[in-house]
Amino acid sequence: MGKKGSRVQVWRRAAVAALLGAACSWGAQAALVTITGTDFDLTYDTTKLGLFGAPTLAGNSIFFTFNAFAAESLNGAGVVTQNSTVSGLVLKAKNGFEFGAFDLAEFGDYKLSGSGSSVQVSGQLRAFSIASSINTQTTANLSLAPGSSLNLNDGLLHDWAALARIDANTQPLSVPPVFGVPTNVIQARAREVGLTIENQLTAFTDPQSAGLRQAFIEKKFAGVQMTVSPVPLPPSVALMAAGLAAGLWLVRRRRTG
Repeated sequence: MGKKGSRVQVWRRAAVAALLGAACSWGAQAALVTITGTDFDLTYDTTKLGLFGAPTLAGNSIFFTFNAFAAESLNGAGVVTQNSTVSGLVLKAKNGFEFGAFDLAEFGDYKLSGSGSSVQVSGQLRAFSIASSINTQTTANLSLAPGSSLNLNDGLLHDWAALARIDANTQPLSVPPVFGVPTNVIQARAREVGLTIENQLTAFTDPQSAGLRQAFIEKKFAGVQMTVSPVPLPPSVALMAAGLAAGLWLVRRRRTG
């Protein structure tokens, strides 16, 4: 076989290897799992879970439990952060229901020792309609729950809780006019919603302070409660249903009269 034939074989082998590699890569990307629920189904991508891990669907809520989502700074190490985002969550309402609100609750613990030690938790809940993903982007920032703090510096573990809520009053993100009017995801009456949770834990110990210094914060649970309600009937259909109900009432009254 000549040099030309051997070169052709080399190119063919390279092409086959590239195709196989692309197929394997696509298989890794298309790792979708669907959990069937009562009022809605949850679909998630196993490659987009970050430190959150696989979600569990229970009733009208989904939750995540963690075993390695923490940030710790020791003896003047300065700022140490841990970031993670779970995306690719899709909620699809069924049985004539639509979404009315999304409530995120997160829980964890923290520990502070030494002068100048501090911790922080921040994050964001994002929801949008799959049918109109650009102009329905609606977000709510995570904030500490009432009565919860991150400033007890006594060397002991303390619990913290943080909350975020998206409802019909949450302001949607602004978009250029070419994408249409910004619309709150709830007001858009989305039946299929994309959901994203972004989180950051921060720990800090002051390099200028002396002695033992520790700042530790960990996340142990995150859950989103979905409020669902029946899709309201159009006015014309509701009027017709009211008329039929009134007619049936009259017929029954005459029969019993």
